[in-house]
Amino acid sequence: MSTRTDTAFPLSQDEIPNQIQDQIRAEVQDQIRDHLAATLAGITVSRFLVAYSGGLDSTVLLHALAALRTHLPTPLHAVYVDHGLQPASRDWAAHCRAECERLGIDFTLCTVEVKRDGEGLEAAARRARYEALAAIMHEGDALLTAHHRGDQAETVLLQLLRGCGPHGLAAMLAIERFAAGWHVRPLLDLERSTLEAYAKAAGLRSIDDPSNADTQLRRNYLRHEIIPRLHQYWPQLARTLSRSAAHAAAAVKILDEVAATDLTAARGPRPEMLSIAALAALSRERSDNLLRYWLHTLEFAPPSTAHLKRLHDEVIAARDDAAPLLAWRGTEIRRYRGWLYAMAPLNTLASPDPQLALYWENLSEPLPLPDGAFLQARLTQGAGLRTDLGPLTVHFRRGGERCRPAARGVQRSLKKLLQEAGVAPWLRSHVPLIDAVIDGSVQLAAVADLCIMEGCGAGAQETGWSIEWHPPVSVRPSR
Repeated sequence: MSTRTDTAFPLSQDEIPNQIQDQIRAEVQDQIRDHLAATLAGITVSRFLVAYSGGLDSTVLLHALAALRTHLPTPLHAVYVDHGLQPASRDWAAHCRAECERLGIDFTLCTVEVKRDGEGLEAAARRARYEALAAIMHEGDALLTAHHRGDQAETVLLQLLRGCGPHGLAAMLAIERFAAGWHVRPLLDLERSTLEAYAKAAGLRSIDDPSNADTQLRRNYLRHEIIPRLHQYWPQLARTLSRSAAHAAAAVKILDEVAATDLTAARGPRPEMLSIAALAALSRERSDNLLRYWLHTLEFAPPSTAHLKRLHDEVIAARDDAAPLLAWRGTEIRRYRGWLYAMAPLNTLASPDPQLALYWENLSEPLPLPDGAFLQARLTQGAGLRTDLGPLTVHFRRGGERCRPAARGVQRSLKKLLQEAGVAPWLRSHVPLIDAVIDGSVQLAAVADLCIMEGCGAGAQETGWSIEWHPPVSVRPSR
């Protein structure tokens, strides 16, 4: 990737000869082409989805990409997200649509409702925006945003002032996984002066959002009040802070590699389970690193330093027979029998109707259950349910059930069986009970994938149905 010196051009549009305008336009387009080639190298991309707000930065990105379309391997598509926070937002959407029509680029308008949910307005709007963009991403899409070096510097300072660790100080990456594809920031190594020069030379029209001047917002306060003063003493401030972010990103990569190794040793039978014993074998710093990584892989909100301390003091250190709970936005951590469980708030998980009965006629197809759970059966040899059993029916606990597990020889209560199997209390009412017609009567044949009843299992030389129970998605974060 070539390196160029960023240049500011104080001349007006009329004072720049056409030849120089062409040179400026070509140079900046070459820079964007170089960045796109570098950031997309080795990645299979099906479509470039440009986050287009109509502001100067995204206008330059869209215009440059349009000029380069013959060199791009995939089609362009622009998306405008209307937050409804400004009276002129509909007019801005119309401007963006018209500009895309002029450039011959497909355009999508997304209208979102910004819900604060305990967050600041900036954070809530950003979350709503990215949720809308994620919802329209196709497999292998690359979302392109127009973040530049100045944005990176602001982000590093904001994260530093929030007391963030290496993950926060790594700020924005040039490319990272996002939704069904990738998030690419091809302008991240460019100064905003370069974008301003391109816009002026190309005669581009852009939208000036008045909220960008509101210094009550923290990012704007940094941008307009603090960074200009710092720049007087450190002219290379944006470049230097971007370099610090790159160093932090390198450290994060190592931390994540260590955490991935630790997670392999500590993960439970299900991804949302983590071994407390494995955590206790690690140093406090390494266990915190693992906890952050584990929750990130499950797509839960990251814990704060205070949350991690409480997690150690109130949950991990709790008595074995205790039922501790630690909650933060969209996340609950519980403990049961030596395992930590991560889940969405349990009040979002309604118990199935005990009178509900589901018929599972075709075992080669999954059977949907309430709250996004499902049963799946696979043919296996010498194990599983007999294939000659009558029609299968699935229901849930009604209370007082008793069963006779194979090889146990005695009846026992279903409650005791679930306790022995280590099923967490909050999931017991969701465990599917599988009935079959045996000798002309309906009998319990299996309890989810936990055990098969006496006389219902395939013999050593027989083909059987191996049952897999996938618990409710409500215990996982909402997407």
